[in-house]
Amino acid sequence: MNEFQIVVVINRPVPKVFSAMDDLDKAPNWNPAVAEVRRTDDGPIKVGSTVVYVGKFLGRNYESSAEYVEYVPNERSSTRTTSGPFHLEIENVFEAVDGGTRLTSTFRGESRGFFKLAEPVTVRLTKRQFETATENFKELLEADAL
Repeated sequence: MNEFQIVVVINRPVPKVFSAMDDLDKAPNWNPAVAEVRRTDDGPIKVGSTVVYVGKFLGRNYESSAEYVEYVPNERSSTRTTSGPFHLEIENVFEAVDGGTRLTSTFRGESRGFFKLAEPVTVRLTKRQFETATENFKELLEADAL
């Protein structure tokens, strides 16, 4: 299993950062690999809530289902894919710090199918894609554009 972590300080309070991360409809605004996120259940997000991510990675379209396995408002949320080209677990931890919020995102995963053949490249490009998404998220949030 491959793992990497991205840590960023966002100049906004924890509730604002957490709520922006929770706004799945806006994920395509800051994550270039995501074209759409669909909830597959109703009500507020909680442990057991499910989503489908639709996008393009390495020139290939993908659709990946995920389930929330941990959800503590303004503290942490974790998802795990249940289908798609990657086995991916994402844990986001939100901590109040001087000047805003420290967001620590840990990514653990393995490729499947076509992506498994090029796993070293896939991991490097996946990390770069999530770093770009995190930078975009920070910039848009600090500009009050999310």
